[in-house]
Amino acid sequence: MATPISPSNSIKTMHFVQFVAKVLCSTGISAILSQVVGCADNAVAPPYTKISSAIQAPEKISGGVELAPEGVKLAPEGVKLAPGVLHQNLSVGAKLLASGQFLDAEIVLRAILKELPNCARAEFLLGVALLKQKQYAKARPLLEASLARKQDFAGRKQVDHFLGWTCFYLGDLESAKRYFQSHVGAMPTADDSYYGLAVIAIEEDRLSDAQVALERAMELIGTAPDRNKDRAKVLARLGDLEIRREKTAEALALYEEAATLWPDHYEVWGKLARVFDTLNRPADAVQARAKQQDAMKRTGREPIGESAP
Repeated sequence: MATPISPSNSIKTMHFVQFVAKVLCSTGISAILSQVVGCADNAVAPPYTKISSAIQAPEKISGGVELAPEGVKLAPEGVKLAPGVLHQNLSVGAKLLASGQFLDAEIVLRAILKELPNCARAEFLLGVALLKQKQYAKARPLLEASLARKQDFAGRKQVDHFLGWTCFYLGDLESAKRYFQSHVGAMPTADDSYYGLAVIAIEEDRLSDAQVALERAMELIGTAPDRNKDRAKVLARLGDLEIRREKTAEALALYEEAATLWPDHYEVWGKLARVFDTLNRPADAVQARAKQQDAMKRTGREPIGESAP
């Protein structure tokens, strides 16, 4: 049974979160949100975000992992789980998180954990909210604690995915690899975790492993137009592999295809500029850097003097 709202919560705050919950379900925010909280909505899914000071930040694939809806049980086989600890505001926190309102989600979820410090689903969602705000060191212990409680909560099988990216951002590649492998073992269609394994393999110069993982991610992404962005990210990483193999022409073709599929991929424009430098095509390099600057402005990134890393 859901725990009632604490008397210490103000009427004003309750009115706000109730209003947000109604608006999010009625206005349509994403396909992912409809699966998180049960809203009948088919809008475009919000993007996932990025990495650590120690490692170059990759773009995560946006459509591969979802926060499971309340009530959907994803307990791993062979693990005896206790019933999940519930709170009536968990769905509000999930809606805010799925809509990209990460700080608001954090506030709601911290309030839940103040009342119910043993609520594993709240720990999981708060860990994701902090991950999205690039507070990786704070996110990791919450995500790990949500698993350690051995509670049966919605989205439990997804924790390994988010721990994979959190550990990657912190520079712990071994742990990241272990979590991604665990996730694809439990959910073989998780394209973003295959992408994560590929990025780690590239970092470790295991090019064959990276190729296999990227091809698997591409296969799972499919050909639907709403996954063009994700295909572009995979193509860009395949281009990186060709650069490592010193196959400039092949890399150029992959980068150009990626830029065509997703013109706002400012990193791939930077990669194209460097390839054009290598090929002694200065006019094309200048044009690619100009397109990179434009893409950064369109996506709200601070324009830079040189191409993105």
